[in-house]
Amino acid sequence: MKRIIALLVTVVLLAACASTLADGRKFVTIKEWLDAKGECGDCALVVQVREVLGPVLAVVEDETGSVNLFTGAEEDLLFNFADHNDAEYYRHWIFVISNPEYNVFEGTVELKNWTLERFMPCITN
Repeated sequence: MKRIIALLVTVVLLAACASTLADGRKFVTIKEWLDAKGECGDCALVVQVREVLGPVLAVVEDETGSVNLFTGAEEDLLFNFADHNDAEYYRHWIFVISNPEYNVFEGTVELKNWTLERFMPCITN
């Protein structure tokens, strides 16, 4: 039941974000993004934070898989999971990220240099 509710929340968020994102951008799943090795053109992913591993790294997932989400170098953070006092604060949040790069050094497990388009806490947990 939780997965169905989470999927419905994702669909609602996706629909809301689709109208605000630039024309021509397409949404892909993690599996599609991995299969294309990040070569998805102007694309976006809707992911949910499964686990925060540190201030610059979290595991995110969708219905097709999971990957690490690297938030940037120490001096130029795209997003800092340590912005909140509680380390678990961002767990289960939904992020819409655009144009993540495929990290060739980490293989198929890491998104880098992405842009955070929208984010919201998941209300199903």
